[in-house]
Amino acid sequence: LIILAVLLGGIGTFVLQGLRKIPASPPHKAVLTIWGKRTNEIKDEGWRFFPICPWWYGFVLVDMTKKNQNLAPQDVRTAEDMAEIEIKIAATWRPNADYLIEYLNSDGEDGVKRILEDVVEEAIREFAADPHRLPNTWEDAVKMRREFLAEIVTVILGEPAPDPDRIDLLTQELRRGDSQMEIETLGIVLNRLNVISIRPKGELAKAAEMEAKEKRDQKAETVELNHIRARSKELRDDGFTKEQAIELIQTERG
Repeated sequence: LIILAVLLGGIGTFVLQGLRKIPASPPHKAVLTIWGKRTNEIKDEGWRFFPICPWWYGFVLVDMTKKNQNLAPQDVRTAEDMAEIEIKIAATWRPNADYLIEYLNSDGEDGVKRILEDVVEEAIREFAADPHRLPNTWEDAVKMRREFLAEIVTVILGEPAPDPDRIDLLTQELRRGDSQMEIETLGIVLNRLNVISIRPKGELAKAAEMEAKEKRDQKAETVELNHIRARSKELRDDGFTKEQAIELIQTERG
């Protein structure tokens, strides 16, 4: 009996020592390691057994939740007018369960974020500075969110001659946020990628805002004058003279 008790106790201790819980909230997966070396075996959430953990069997936890990333604003210059513009990009992605080794090789969440920023920066700078393609000026650039996004997607894919129809489809899906674009080298699935804003910087931004304000003021003034003309006609149709109509309109408008 003593031997049996010792044996059962040893087995129980062995089992309990190796039991580990892979969190389900937030969802995680675990990359199995043997003698500290990562394997291609993936453990799902829940209780799992890792004999003599962590010396013999072990694991590396990976948080599988979606990551929302606001990339650092990119400052670039357009080819023709050398105007400085700021481009803001936002992304949503998650680790790809089929490529978790590649994800860990990319240094996990922090590493993927850095790499995405580098890739996006390179794509935007080369696109904006290319004298053989639009945008040549900042006025062109602010109207080309879709084109900038398509260029980023092209660079991410890294294909010599990507299919334009495929690029267009991927761009639409990424803008909607329902894409399942796999980036195997990073071990992620890219769900959303949006060009949030493209705008001039510095003195150019002030000049552009002033020009926009002048256009808004001109439009408001035109609307105002049209309203006054219409109201004056109504009053004159009711028998008022032109002078009386103007006086009544001025009174109405304080």
